[in-house]
Amino acid sequence: MKNKDFFSSKFVYILVSIFFAIVLFFNANATQLKTSSNNAESAQTQSTTLYDVPIELKYNKDAYFVSGFDASANVYLTSYNLVRLNAEKSPDTRSFHLVADLSKVKEGTVEVPVKVVELAAGVNAQVDPGNISVTVEKKAVKRYDIKPVVSNKQLPDGYKIKNVTIDEPSAKVISGASIITQIDKVQAILPSDVILDNDYSGKVYLQAVDKDGKVLAAKISPTSVNMKVDVDLPNKNVPIVGKITGQKDKSIKDFTFTLGQKTANIAGEQKYISKISSITANIDVTNITKETTVKVPLSANNVTTSPSLIEVTVTPVKK
Repeated sequence: MKNKDFFSSKFVYILVSIFFAIVLFFNANATQLKTSSNNAESAQTQSTTLYDVPIELKYNKDAYFVSGFDASANVYLTSYNLVRLNAEKSPDTRSFHLVADLSKVKEGTVEVPVKVVELAAGVNAQVDPGNISVTVEKKAVKRYDIKPVVSNKQLPDGYKIKNVTIDEPSAKVISGASIITQIDKVQAILPSDVILDNDYSGKVYLQAVDKDGKVLAAKISPTSVNMKVDVDLPNKNVPIVGKITGQKDKSIKDFTFTLGQKTANIAGEQKYISKISSITANIDVTNITKETTVKVPLSANNVTTSPSLIEVTVTPVKK
């Protein structure tokens, strides 16, 4: 009996110990796996690409003029912190900027690195391109008359330019010493998407060009001018034909009328005015029982009419 109790108690103790050891082993492994999974998830790298980020050039702007460079670059960002990465996407919340330092560069065409400055902690950046080519020259300043330029291709068929004016006669040009010798003129070119089917008034930007019309690198002040273009529409004179309309009074047999003028001028696209041979003046005689002078409108489809009103003297003929 004594041996049985001993055997039973020792055997049970061993079984219980083994059971708890197994439970603790699996629990520890599960906890470690969960922790490793969480760490792996939190350590996942996030990335984004920013396009056309402006490049700031550092140089002596009082003495030099720079040209021939890419004004922007693409930036590839990576981070474990998604919040910081998202903040860098927007120009409004972005902490970094791109800089190309030319402060120690002498005149000539050189290649300089594009550096990321003031990047947020925990964020890595790669710039493409990593270097840019820049031409550095002594600064030159000269004033040029502004020439307005309007292409006849912007005029519909039959239209003609009557007058072109700009509100500034000249502009100051800042460029490199060699570039400024190539400038033939400063021109204000009416944008090519403007169709001159009517008078135009608007802002037009300035360009410095050489004798072949090639645009040259320059800073121009003012950058734009206000341009007015007056156009002559195709037009012709056509006869006015009177026509009695409306309800005659019972006492009236007929009407005679005298037009204040016999012709009108119509203006518009050539394809419309070529189809019009006369203008009808519709004379409403409703309630007219004695000689009366009335104003009658003139109009025709797709054209403007001058005058738009004429006076007509209407004389009733009694029965």
